[in-house]
Amino acid sequence: MKFDLGFAGFALSLIVAASGWFFRWSDKQKFEKQQSNLERQQAIQQAAAATEKRVNEERDFNHLRNNQIQISSGIASGFKDIEHQLDNIHQEQIHKLNDIYQEQIEMKAYLIRNQNTPRGE
Repeated sequence: MKFDLGFAGFALSLIVAASGWFFRWSDKQKFEKQQSNLERQQAIQQAAAATEKRVNEERDFNHLRNNQIQISSGIASGFKDIEHQLDNIHQEQIHKLNDIYQEQIEMKAYLIRNQNTPRGE
């Protein structure tokens, strides 16, 4: 059997080409796997950022709502204090008017009693 150099060259080139295709396909699979891992990682980061943003917005909203409730209760308490003070003022005015009315009655009674008496006595 003769050694055919053409066939050996063809076989060698076929082996080199096949190994090149195999390594290229292997690198392509690795690259696609890295890309999918990277895309998955980016999607997870975006979801985490969106969740954090939503939690922060909800926390801020709850903070504002609680502040509004505290402000409302403070205003209501202030109005209750004002109403109490106005009621006290009203009661004081009623007592003062009753005292003045009582004094007027006493003066009328004194004048009526002294109306029939001579002035020189």
